[in-house]
Amino acid sequence: MILPPGLTGLLTLGLLGRRVVAAPSAASRNGSPISWGSCESFGVSSTDPSFQCGYLEVPMDYHDSSAGNARLAVTKYAATANKLGSIFFNPGGPGSSGIETFGQGFSKVLQGAYDIVSWDLRGVGNTFPGDVYIFNNTAEDAAYWNNTVFAYINETISGRFDERDLKELYSQVETTQSKYKDFGERCVNSSSGPYLKYIGTSSTVRDLVSLGDAIVGKGEPIDFWGVSYGTVVGFNFLNMFPKRAGHVILDGVIDPDLWVSYKLLHSSLADTEKTYSGLTDGCAAAGSAGCKLAEITGDGASGDDVKNLINDAHDMALELYRAGYEVPAVPGFLKLWLATLLYSPTTWSEGVNGFLYEYVALVLQASQAYNVTVPGGRKYDVPSGNITIDDTVDTFYPNRTSYSQAAIAGSDDFSDGNVTTRDSFDVIVENTREVTPTFGTVWPVEYDPSGWPVRSVERLPPFSPKQLKYPVLVIGNVADPITPFASAQKTAHILGDDTFLLQQLGFGHTSLAQVSSCTLGIVGNYVANSTLPLGGTSRCPVDDNDLFPALNGTTADSRRSNLLRRWW
Repeated sequence: MILPPGLTGLLTLGLLGRRVVAAPSAASRNGSPISWGSCESFGVSSTDPSFQCGYLEVPMDYHDSSAGNARLAVTKYAATANKLGSIFFNPGGPGSSGIETFGQGFSKVLQGAYDIVSWDLRGVGNTFPGDVYIFNNTAEDAAYWNNTVFAYINETISGRFDERDLKELYSQVETTQSKYKDFGERCVNSSSGPYLKYIGTSSTVRDLVSLGDAIVGKGEPIDFWGVSYGTVVGFNFLNMFPKRAGHVILDGVIDPDLWVSYKLLHSSLADTEKTYSGLTDGCAAAGSAGCKLAEITGDGASGDDVKNLINDAHDMALELYRAGYEVPAVPGFLKLWLATLLYSPTTWSEGVNGFLYEYVALVLQASQAYNVTVPGGRKYDVPSGNITIDDTVDTFYPNRTSYSQAAIAGSDDFSDGNVTTRDSFDVIVENTREVTPTFGTVWPVEYDPSGWPVRSVERLPPFSPKQLKYPVLVIGNVADPITPFASAQKTAHILGDDTFLLQQLGFGHTSLAQVSSCTLGIVGNYVANSTLPLGGTSRCPVDDNDLFPALNGTTADSRRSNLLRRWW
């Protein structure tokens, strides 16, 4: 999946235990078979005998043998029934670990008839070359970005982009571009530097084919399921190796024309507000029995009333922060946290009734104590008593010391120095004014095309129509906070007649965010029987829309647990 945008200076808490992966020996045979065994050496503990791991050596540069070998860390959840084949899965990111993607749930969807195979991409985890480390630990990482726009934009800018906001943002253009240039030089001079040009989607697509050769046989069709960034891998697999494409599922689709364009964020956030409204409407509908924010707005409040409460808490926290008062977390952290929460609707109840309620309540108490006026003169029931903030909330976020996401995106980038930091700032302002007023300033700081110094030895080719053996199954949610349904529609249009477009009527990032027996049934029939519903398109409801069950435990809560146990 696309990793949630981050605030480096806010999220780098504690030290990162650096994982070192040895380079393959020069004596290793290129393309050697995978020797499957325990996954313990990969840091994954499982007693399930179907869960296996191994390595596959592949060319570092598929066009230059003198570059030596890369080594892919591969995982397999072996078929538990009469085996029909293998399906390769990419969990997205870019930079998410395939090794940590446990395949048991996917095996159940496919009735145990397939080996579920995934792997750590180049620049990730146990693969060589592995994670891209620029700093020694998270404290050093945070110190490098301190007092820069990466925290600044989310700590002190309101997000309304009035005259003050615009002045503060654009005053940072030159400093920011200089920082990115220096960061790029640090990347080149790091231990990862020599391998950066071999990290990119084109190499990953070729690695997928090498894995297919090793596991299903040379020249045999390769079945592939890619989510989020995995759809970039899948789309380019179809483009580069159409004759090897078997059943291909693109789920939570990134606009293929805008991948690594500085304008991608504009496209990606098209349904973020819609997803956010799903959360606030769900909270309001549940009332205080299922959503503690209703204790503040009062039962009978609308979703817009809940949204106003959260936005007011952000604005009051900003005013307190600017005045030098202590706040539960810097204001931008609230927006970042919310943006991340939107990915997973099944965690909405826990997150809203935990950290979000505590944050809002503490800000209201502080505003009352320091006579900070509620925006718009709205009246809230301020909670009384001692309220403590959830100190485990940082576990919602990935650690930002690894810059694998930046390395992969940078390798693919086509801007070649033609994009400036000011261009990126213009998109931030445009996003906030035209696309998502709530989340326009939640900016992914890991990568900016103005400063990344390395490009892949092989660039992604332009798309040209291909004849495929099977239609491609393209899936999008009705409200996905980072890969909108419009991107799925566009991709289906680009691929032409060889597609089936499925819209899941749920929230969150990719169809995996909520259980839909309808979607999973279509996926299962497609992979196992090469059949899809008639008509070229379909819509699937999710099995459970009750995302804010009663806080005292209900049959709805039990029902969701049973569904999750059934599928995952």
